[in-house]
Parts: sequence; structure tokens; C-alpha cells
Amino acid sequence: MDDETELLDLYTEILELMDHRVLRARDGREALHLAQQRHPDLVVTDWQMPRMTGVELCQHLIQDEELRDIPIIMHSAATDPHAPGVTAFLSKCAELSQFEEVVNQALIDSGAEAQGPPHGPSPGELSRASRETLWQRDEVCSLMQ
Repeated sequence: MDDETELLDLYTEILELMDHRVLRARDGREALHLAQQRHPDLVVTDWQMPRMTGVELCQHLIQDEELRDIPIIMHSAATDPHAPGVTAFLSKCAELSQFEEVVNQALIDSGAEAQGPPHGPSPGELSRASRETLWQRDEVCSLMQ
């Protein structure tokens, strides 16, 4: 889940190339509704979202008996946002390989099977739009350091 369409597209493409089915949401309310209807194996969420933040989403997920065991990966431009129930935190500046490793480990730790190859796609395997998003993200991240 991410309100930035370009990042949502990038993470979706990476997860699909790792052989995962992806449910997309642009805000916390939409993500909560999808989780309640579809019971995903994993939730990847941004921290700051419209209508319901990622932190609020996490609170709702861990309060729901049927959803509380779903691993949650939170990503953010913030240093370490802390949220209840979060399995792993990743900076939006994290390398793709780190994102892939955290996804696979969260699934394994939850008892679900990690899918796809142990290492996800290389940047060359991504669509042009995703490569441009990745390049722009890397440029912004380099300015933040």
C-alpha cells in the first residue's frame, strides 16, 4: 500500500516478478477493507497515508483476531517510525535486494512459503517506468544522506 502511484507500481512489479499475487491499495482504509476480505499472507504499507495512516492500519490489523498474525512490512522516508505489530521496517531508500529479503523472511517466519527465486528481479528486468521510479528514488535518497 502506498499513496505514491509510482512507488506502488514499483513494489507491485517487484512482488509480481517474485511470483506473488498483489492486492493494491492507495490508502489505509482501502488496505484494511482488502485485508478483511482477502486475508493476505503479507502486508507492505507506507507509514504516512491519506484517510488512515500505516500506523492506524497496523493497529486495526493487530486488533482483528483473524488478521493479527499477518506479517507487516512498513516502509517510510522517516528514520524509524515504529508501529504496533510491524514485523520489519524498511527505509524507502533500501536496496531492492533488502526489500526482497525482508519479504521472503517475513513470509517464512509466519509459516507461509516464500515464493519465487531467492533473489528477486534485477533492475534490468523491471519496466521502464519502474526503472525511472527507482532512479528518481535513488536520486532523492542520495540528497538525504
